[in-house]
Amino acid sequence: MKTLMILGYVVVTLAAMSLAPNAPSSLGAVTEPNDGTGWKLYTNARFGFSVRYPDDWRLGNPLPDGVGVTLSPTVEHSLVALSGHMNIVGGTSQDGRQTLDEFATAHRRIITELYGKKHIPITWRPDQERLLAGFPGKRLTFTYVDSTAGEVIEHHVMSLGRNEGRGIRVKVPLSGEHQLMPLIERMLATYQPGRDQNAVSPLMPKPELPVAPR
Repeated sequence: MKTLMILGYVVVTLAAMSLAPNAPSSLGAVTEPNDGTGWKLYTNARFGFSVRYPDDWRLGNPLPDGVGVTLSPTVEHSLVALSGHMNIVGGTSQDGRQTLDEFATAHRRIITELYGKKHIPITWRPDQERLLAGFPGKRLTFTYVDSTAGEVIEHHVMSLGRNEGRGIRVKVPLSGEHQLMPLIERMLATYQPGRDQNAVSPLMPKPELPVAPR
């Protein structure tokens, strides 16, 4: 039984819900005016990460439990989702949590299953190693055909620490990839993690401290 937040997709099993307490939706989105460059700042209050995005992009609704937000770029039929997630699934790391490779493998499997249920075949491209806000990360990329947008490409960039992770999902028609991806790279250059993903999260129970003998 697992809980896994995948860059705008949510897969939850009831047995794990007690491990991921809900946060008020108001934690999800804090925006500030642009800094004179034409870019606004989005800060996620739950996970602490922040990133700048073009002023002419529309800020969408917060994702469930304040984990992130969606953005609508000016490229038609495109979508960008910014999110954080907890690392609470058992894995083979030294701390008994998922490793980045294990998280990426689970991500790929769940995405394949989600699109498979819609009878949409997808084609995966080779994974790429890359940093996200200074943390080791991976870029997973796949393509498929959408009935409205035609051939679509998605880029999912993710990082994972002992307790938390961060991610960005980019969906864009293949014909508009050359227009959108340079802006995405500029966005990622402004990405700030907010806090150490390996630190004990304030949303997870803290261990009881031993009482000093009297």
